[in-house]
Amino acid sequence: MNASSQSTIEYLNFIRYQLNRYIPITLLILGSIGNILNILVFTRPLIRTNPCSIYFVNGSIVNFISLYIGLITPFLGTYNLDPTQIFKNLCKIRYYLRFSTITLSTWFILLACIDRLFSTSNNVNIRSWSSVRLAKRIVIIAIIICCICPYTQVFYCYTISQGTLCTLENQTCKLLNDIILLICNSGFPPILMILISILTIRNVKYLNHTVDGSHRRRRRRRDVQLIRLLLIQVFSFILYGIPITAQKIYSCSTIFMIKSPLTIAIDNLINQVSTEISYINNSTIFYTYSLTSKKYRKEVFRILSSLFTRCQNIKIHPIQSIDSARINQNKIIKNIPNESYELNIRNRIEIL
Repeated sequence: MNASSQSTIEYLNFIRYQLNRYIPITLLILGSIGNILNILVFTRPLIRTNPCSIYFVNGSIVNFISLYIGLITPFLGTYNLDPTQIFKNLCKIRYYLRFSTITLSTWFILLACIDRLFSTSNNVNIRSWSSVRLAKRIVIIAIIICCICPYTQVFYCYTISQGTLCTLENQTCKLLNDIILLICNSGFPPILMILISILTIRNVKYLNHTVDGSHRRRRRRRDVQLIRLLLIQVFSFILYGIPITAQKIYSCSTIFMIKSPLTIAIDNLINQVSTEISYINNSTIFYTYSLTSKKYRKEVFRILSSLFTRCQNIKIHPIQSIDSARINQNKIIKNIPNESYELNIRNRIEIL
């Protein structure tokens, strides 16, 4: 390897280092604020009665967790504080939780698409499958399946290599891991989302011509708003998932090829960039909703207004309660009879 290739490799590694230092912390801050507000919006009384909101809420919770599991350790690694690069068990647990959470996030979007398809169906029996009770059960089942089935191979495949690197044992493990990710997360689910979304749009167009009654129209308007948010999330997921999907396909097709150190450095940089791009969807979906939906912005404004009002009350009420307590205490003191005076009167009467 000549000096030019070595300098190029060092430069590519420097770019990876700088990306790990600044990108994860930015996505963590944006994602933490956005996902918390998403949870507050979709748990409001008028919205949480819709089954689709169950998937939105759980998806936001999983997004919040996945951001910290997937992004905090690369950031800590730039300061040599990443414990997963030292302890083998933490290395395995970190990747198991990372893959499980990003897959659950994808599944909840897919389940929300299926729920909207059921809710817009012309068949009454199919519409009955769209219910809050059923949605809660499906969420529990999805979590159990995702924790048990897809990624148990992580506990065998990942290990500490060269003393400071949490990586896969061999190329077979890497191939198996990439195939499972393509099937469960970035490859097969987006195709289903597109097909189901097309069928849902067709159902909505038909319902717009058949729905009667003001109450039913209001309910349909809420449903259409949720469908619109869902379609935005599907589009965002597919858009930010294209780089990681392409990278996984390339990785699977070239896994047994002999690569030069320069090619390996380029592949590592592409892998990191595509992974961080995929986390943009988890971090910015709240801001995408806010920019594209007027109804969603109103709900966010109501939440922020109520939080501001509560903060004001917390600042005012303690002072008022202290003053009122002092006044009540003075009243009680005034009403308490003088026990020593009554005792003196009793003693005089007994003497007489």
